[in-house]
Amino acid sequence: MGAEDIGALIYDLFMWPLERGWGRKWRARLWEGISGRVLEIGVGTGANIPYYPTDAEVVAVDVGTGMLARAGRKAAGFQRRVELVRADVRSLPFTDGTFDYVVGSFLFCSVKDPIPALREVGRVLVAGGEVRLLEHVRPRDGKLAKLLDLLAPHFAKRTWELFPEAGLDIVREEELDSRGLVRLYWLRKSSERKREWKASRTAR
Repeated sequence: MGAEDIGALIYDLFMWPLERGWGRKWRARLWEGISGRVLEIGVGTGANIPYYPTDAEVVAVDVGTGMLARAGRKAAGFQRRVELVRADVRSLPFTDGTFDYVVGSFLFCSVKDPIPALREVGRVLVAGGEVRLLEHVRPRDGKLAKLLDLLAPHFAKRTWELFPEAGLDIVREEELDSRGLVRLYWLRKSSERKREWKASRTAR
């Protein structure tokens, strides 16, 4: 077993308590109603694979070969069809407008240079497509936020502030825990939102 395989195994063991608890409900919510051609960014060891819609055509990317290997075994175990691709989210190997949905979970709390990555997400999305992100973000609880600043700053990022700069608008936001630490975002390209607003103004 190589170093990347060991790292992927340790990651699964670390995440196991969360996945056995709240994680299941959060991930089911993330994938609710998704169909068509879908890109999962940062698939990791495949925690989302059990929740893939059976009628969706899913492509999943990650930079780690060990992560992809475990994800492949998980896909086989759950009998889910998925094309696994080794790729960096900051430079996706897909043409413009390829996917109906782009989905990610707990990714942008750790991605370096998140703005280029989010712009890539928008680039590969079809016109009218949707981005869904399940993220650790800075909690609304001020005391908890300050504690995370000291102990785990990657869990205290204002990720929502990145979206407009990357050309993405929040269509909907849902807090999934009582402190606002975990949130689910529905996003669309900013240009499309502007066109919808202009159309609504013209129709009045």
